[in-house]
Amino acid sequence: MNVHSHDDTVKRAGARPRALPTKQARSRETLDRLLEAAEAVLAEEGLDAATVPGIAGRAGLSVGVVYRRFPDKDALMRAVYERFFARSLDANREALDPARWEGVSAADAVRAVIRGLVHGYRRHRGLLRALLLYAQTHPDRDFRRRADAMNTETLRELGALILARGGEIAHPRPEAATEFGVLVIAAALNTLLLPEERRTAPFASDEALATELARMYLGYLGLPDGGAKPARRQRTR
Repeated sequence: MNVHSHDDTVKRAGARPRALPTKQARSRETLDRLLEAAEAVLAEEGLDAATVPGIAGRAGLSVGVVYRRFPDKDALMRAVYERFFARSLDANREALDPARWEGVSAADAVRAVIRGLVHGYRRHRGLLRALLLYAQTHPDRDFRRRADAMNTETLRELGALILARGGEIAHPRPEAATEFGVLVIAAALNTLLLPEERRTAPFASDEALATELARMYLGYLGLPDGGAKPARRQRTR
């Protein structure tokens, strides 16, 4: 049996070769531009400002291009939400690869994880605020459940790193405690860092906040807080 290349077959048929890979690459590039623009508008201007015309203009695309890909704004927002949290989960899994943490104590792992959480909340503050508001106020109950599951899964990856050092944890239910503790920390960060008007916190900096959250989590798990420097007391006037 003779084997012919795809180009040879197309030429004999008198047809022009199809450039599917190129079209697919351009399509992917356009989609990425659109989603990046949506993230930028959400982060800088909030959920109410994230209109289809505004996002299209930010991406340098026509409104028609947006509607050819998404039937409405809600479908676009869902895509942004799912991509953001899927990327967060992938990044967490890579950063928390057990091979990277060999020889690291549970206490040091807790402090590193919480510093990373605080940094991530600060870095993506506007976008997180908009996406969480979008999910929490969505009329579709099934989507709210899926959105919450995606958000929770990213936090579970963080707790899994601590649970891997379960032999050091004194809490009688290490698995439940590690997950619950991370959820409590996330709730605290949602309250302290995400509002447009940042609420007054009893800590002078993000580093101080991370230190106290780590101390709280370590105490809850029954882990020794070895290596942590005590916070300096500030005089009150």
